[in-house]
Amino acid sequence: MKKIVPSTIALLGFLSLSHVVCAEVFKDGETVCLLGDSITARGATQTIICDYYLTRFPDRTVRFVNAGRSGDTSGGSLGRLAEDVIGKKPTSVSIMFGMNDVNRGAYVANPDDAKKGQQRQALEGYKANMEKVVARIRAEAGDPKLYFITPSPFDQTVVLEKENNQPGCNDGLGLCAEIVRQMAATNHSTLVDFHAPMTALNLERQKKDPTWTIIGGDRVHPSAPGHLMMAWLFLKAQGAPAVVSAIKIDAASARAAESVNAEVSRVETKEGGVVFTARENALPFPIDAAAKSLLEIAPVESDLAQETLTVTGLAAGSYEVRIDGNAVGRHTAADLAHGINLAFNEATPQYKQAQTVRSHNEQRRNAEAQACSLMNTRRWMQSRYKVNVDDPAAVQAHYDRFEDKKEYNAGMALNYIKNWPRYEELIQQVTQHENNALAARAPVPHRYEVAPVSERK
Repeated sequence: MKKIVPSTIALLGFLSLSHVVCAEVFKDGETVCLLGDSITARGATQTIICDYYLTRFPDRTVRFVNAGRSGDTSGGSLGRLAEDVIGKKPTSVSIMFGMNDVNRGAYVANPDDAKKGQQRQALEGYKANMEKVVARIRAEAGDPKLYFITPSPFDQTVVLEKENNQPGCNDGLGLCAEIVRQMAATNHSTLVDFHAPMTALNLERQKKDPTWTIIGGDRVHPSAPGHLMMAWLFLKAQGAPAVVSAIKIDAASARAAESVNAEVSRVETKEGGVVFTARENALPFPIDAAAKSLLEIAPVESDLAQETLTVTGLAAGSYEVRIDGNAVGRHTAADLAHGINLAFNEATPQYKQAQTVRSHNEQRRNAEAQACSLMNTRRWMQSRYKVNVDDPAAVQAHYDRFEDKKEYNAGMALNYIKNWPRYEELIQQVTQHENNALAARAPVPHRYEVAPVSERK
């Protein structure tokens, strides 16, 4: 892994913590609803957060509910709060709107007074609607814990071939973020700031590469590293622990000098090395390969993924670390005495087990996202187009009326026609994949061996 740029660490660390009130990590039995627009609806950030909880706390069951809807606004969510949030009886609710509330079309180069008025009106509406959303959740959902999330950036500074920029839009989102900060303070709730750190990272990286962005090519939806960054910022705001486990073996005396979140037994010296059995009480934080570039520029590993093995009392030389008989790395005695981090070591059985858990959770996300999309399309056709969604002929006629079949709403209608019959099946798949992830995460003991090896010339 490449070294993290110190200035980036300092910048991100300051921005991500300076406006955050720390909360506790979710407890066993909690139901967490994540309310938002398409950035939430895609489910990527919440799935990474869920991955962390599945692997770090295998003795807890925390249910994450996708309450995002593509194209939605804070005001638009009021019509679905009862079903998507309140009816789920959440213990915690995160709220993230702004990208569609800000009225991106009002942001142009050299805006006239009319455009500036539209921008102000959008901000006023956003504040009023966010207050209504919060008031209803607090009154009707049993006053759950609230997480106020500032909107992720619209990248107005990246250089792209596409003519899709809306200058000043991210400044408008910055004003939305300030409204969110004030609301978090007023409600004595946790604030998670995505906007400031992600904007700062874009600006810093674009000094060297104007085409770099933590957001995707549409300037709106974060990339895979962007979603990992958002999950990291959320977990940092909760004070999520960095330690997976910490094992320290004194080879000279054949004993476990330290075991944090792990149980160590049967420590023995063997042919100049040491062997022992360890059962760690957590699995390493599984990261999607598509998101790993963030690890080079942000301290995700040090903040959330410390699975350390330290072995002291070894003679100078090189040693092979084996787990369950398979080599997972070669290190010097000095490196082992200092401690090595196994969290992102792809050869370890713990890493592979964590990735299996992540795979099941990803399948859960995909099924849930498909189900949510179908339900949201159903509601949109009812409210916007007054379609009798229980009449297949009426839905087909609705689709047929679109002259441009590539139009977004036409595509959603066609997807509904093809896949609505599978809705209940998708809901069942969500439960099945969730159960598979829960079953796959149980920690198991492993046999470690640290054996001296001869350096090849």
